[in-house]
Amino acid sequence: MLDAIVIGVGVMGAATLWRAASRGLHVLGLERFDVPHAWGSSHGGTRVTRKAYFEDPRYVPMLHRALDLFRELEAERNARLYVETGGLHVGAPGHPGIVGTLRSAREHGLTHAVLDSAEIARRFPAFRAGADEIGVLEEEAGVLFAERCVAALAEAALARGAHVRARTRILSVEPRADRVVVRTDRDETFEARVAVVAA
Repeated sequence: MLDAIVIGVGVMGAATLWRAASRGLHVLGLERFDVPHAWGSSHGGTRVTRKAYFEDPRYVPMLHRALDLFRELEAERNARLYVETGGLHVGAPGHPGIVGTLRSAREHGLTHAVLDSAEIARRFPAFRAGADEIGVLEEEAGVLFAERCVAALAEAALARGAHVRARTRILSVEPRADRVVVRTDRDETFEARVAVVAA
């Protein structure tokens, strides 16, 4: 009996495996494709990451923790996963994206600057903001090397005793009173206390 089965080993599933295995749990990751692969949201070279999350300031503490964990993973795997580049958000002062970005930055004391359109043109000549637009420069934004992150997370999970099965399609997930039963296209059945679906 496994502690957990993680279905989908993209960035969310691989991170779940890493943290669960770090806590000494007996975990299995099942992935339909390779790890990493090109058919998920965490494929490709890079993904933007930012802390001044315009959607809701409540995300900011999670983003601080996520970046701390990526830096921990970089040190552990001796891999470059994150590059701080800064991030420029441009729009009308009343646009929800600009209002929300400023709210998150101010509520959480994030290093940022508000730039008028002339300052945007001077500092970032590739951009042409409208006369009525402003920019919010977030210093701690950057890029994560997406597929490299997935691979590093999976490797760190494996190093802690997790198991990963790639090229394994899930046929069914059956919740029971005290466990979950997962059947695969390899004519295998796995049981665990919980299943985490990160497909």
